[in-house]
Amino acid sequence: MKFMRLLTGVLLWVLVLVVTSLVVSTGVLSEIMERWAWLSAGTVSQFSMLAASLLLILGLSRGRLGDYGFRPATGREVRLALIYGSAVAVAVHVVLAVVWRLIPPSSGHPELAGASFLRIVITVWVIASICEEIFLRGLVQSFLDPLKEIGTTVFGIRFSLPVVTGAVLFGAMHIMLLTLGTGGALVGGIVGSAIALGMVAGYFRERSGSLLPAIVIHMLFNIYGSVSHYIQQGLMG
Repeated sequence: MKFMRLLTGVLLWVLVLVVTSLVVSTGVLSEIMERWAWLSAGTVSQFSMLAASLLLILGLSRGRLGDYGFRPATGREVRLALIYGSAVAVAVHVVLAVVWRLIPPSSGHPELAGASFLRIVITVWVIASICEEIFLRGLVQSFLDPLKEIGTTVFGIRFSLPVVTGAVLFGAMHIMLLTLGTGGALVGGIVGSAIALGMVAGYFRERSGSLLPAIVIHMLFNIYGSVSHYIQQGLMG
């Protein structure tokens, strides 16, 4: 029974990604993209992911949206998310900066290449953080919540199976960047960063019962990632 729950959760993840891919590949939103210059294929993908996730959450929750993270968080929970999210985000991006200095990526992130600062703020910091957290920590992790008694302890912190699964699936999502021509070294770093993000965001999602701390942590990782990107560009220039 537990295995079937886990398998169904993974299939939900696959379903949302397939729907998202179909929406983007069919070009049904191409007219909207032409009208809004800032709306890239990546942003269309995010909105499609959000729509599919919300529809599934509405169906699975039977009106109990709070079970899927749609509930407020306390000020203390948000503060803890800011503190620990910042600490882990900085540590991860310092490690990545060192690795990428030793093994320079052959190409940049497709969402950052040539994008203005304002577009990065809107599409990467805000839209991507919200859409991806509702998908991974809202839909997938919440669906797997009955399995949270299964877990492992790392450095005295317990990570449940739903948290670990959501983090691994989030990392796996980014492997698809290889299909866009992104270099292996860059993709490897992004996947590792995404898993670390997922572990921290998932932990606080489970601890607080709310998606808000997870969204805050996701935004922090994206912000520090952008800052690190600009710093490295300046050093290389």
